[in-house]
Amino acid sequence: WRALLIWPDSGRWKAAFGVALPTTAIIALCGYLGGWLRFDPVMDLQSALVAAMILFFIPALVEELVFRGVLLSWFATFSQRWGNWLSAILFTLWHPFQALTFGPPWSAIFLQPSFLFATFLLGIVLIHVRIVSQSLWPVIVIHWILVLLWKWFFGGPFY
Repeated sequence: WRALLIWPDSGRWKAAFGVALPTTAIIALCGYLGGWLRFDPVMDLQSALVAAMILFFIPALVEELVFRGVLLSWFATFSQRWGNWLSAILFTLWHPFQALTFGPPWSAIFLQPSFLFATFLLGIVLIHVRIVSQSLWPVIVIHWILVLLWKWFFGGPFY
């Protein structure tokens, strides 16, 4: 929980976004090539704002508490290196698990290889950001921003 109580200084925020921005370009390329990312902005401001509030909690806050908070800390007690890899793999596998168990009809996107690769890459980068910043907040904010951009501007499904 300590990582949730730490608010990073401006240098750590800058470093976090310095890593996240190039990764975002790779993720965007995966999405474009995989067909799950295309320019399609949302025109309904009210829906976009409601989605922003919901998306802060699920997936950003909850997934980051689980994968970069609890699991990463727990796995690191055995081995930092293996814990990092296991956290990234479980984060990636969580998405098809959602699609196959309780996901909405659009969750077939979560089964696409390009989406899974992008998710794995994001998981690795978020682990790096979490370790370097010693906080969950940059990880939560980066995850939230990426999901918002996808849903608000690039055809990410809402429901």
